Amino acid sequence: MAREGKLAGIRRTRLDLVQDWLDQGLTAEETCRRLSRFNRDVIVAVLQAHAEEYPWLARCTFLEFGSGGRDEQVVGSDQDNGLLMEVSPDESELDDCTQSIVIALDGAGIALCDGGVMVSNEEWRGDFDAWLARLTNWLSNPAEKGPWQSGLILDFKAVFGNGEPVRQLRDRLWEYVRTKPIAVSLLIRELTDYRLPLSFFGAFITEREGAWQGFLNIKNSVLAHLTNSVRILALKYNLRESNTCDRIRALTEAGHVSPRQGGRLLEAWEHLQRKRLEIGLECDREGSPPHNYVNPALLDQEERKRLKSSIQAVERLVRLVQAGIGL
Repeated sequence: MAREGKLAGIRRTRLDLVQDWLDQGLTAEETCRRLSRFNRDVIVAVLQAHAEEYPWLARCTFLEFGSGGRDEQVVGSDQDNGLLMEVSPDESELDDCTQSIVIALDGAGIALCDGGVMVSNEEWRGDFDAWLARLTNWLSNPAEKGPWQSGLILDFKAVFGNGEPVRQLRDRLWEYVRTKPIAVSLLIRELTDYRLPLSFFGAFITEREGAWQGFLNIKNSVLAHLTNSVRILALKYNLRESNTCDRIRALTEAGHVSPRQGGRLLEAWEHLQRKRLEIGLECDREGSPPHNYVNPALLDQEERKRLKSSIQAVERLVRLVQAGIGL
């Protein structure tokens, strides 16, 4: 498909759609949902084309992890995918097929994953039992996984193929986490991997050296805390929503988060995610790679106030999660 040039222009179309949605006044939440659906449509088209050449692919399920699994993708979101297989094709053919898939997606503007979380990596494909063993092992053994992986492996959905084994896998995995205190404690421990970028006196904490000196990473330093904390609460209270905003609403409705705090968390998510969308579009105009950095010194007074308020709302949530689990 990519070789025939049928995906040419998809990258430009994606960027134009995001700009149009924001210009129309859509929220960042709705824009991210639409963008995630658009990307899934692209993935399905690529998989269908490959299934014609590799018929066994129709008996596999293509998984999307992380932001794609939560419907929270932004302009610069890369590939985080896996393959749940009910067949055992020839290894050489499997490698050729999966490599062609990720290259086609990259050509359509869904960038290759620097961390190798793609179907072309044998570590991210296997049958049901292999997936269950692999994911539970990662959750139980922090030395065998990066600190970012819980956000990926606990949020996933089927994009192509039979979705039932994926639902079963998710149920088994979530039940495992909920019944294993060590797994929950490891998830909470990840909340401290990145320090929230606000000092005790309310000053922004930015990068001290390197290319991003004076900037702060709103994804790793703030949004990751929000997403992970809300996921932990959803696990604790057995809430089935997959989207972070939906989880916040469910937690609020169930009384686990106050309406005031829930509203502040939704405002924080909306502000930070919109900023990421705007950064992605600006990077495209400048011809530079997308990133997640903002320079507080270059923000106007109102933007600085909103950023500080967002960080403070997330900080309160992190403390709630830590206290609620007894840490």
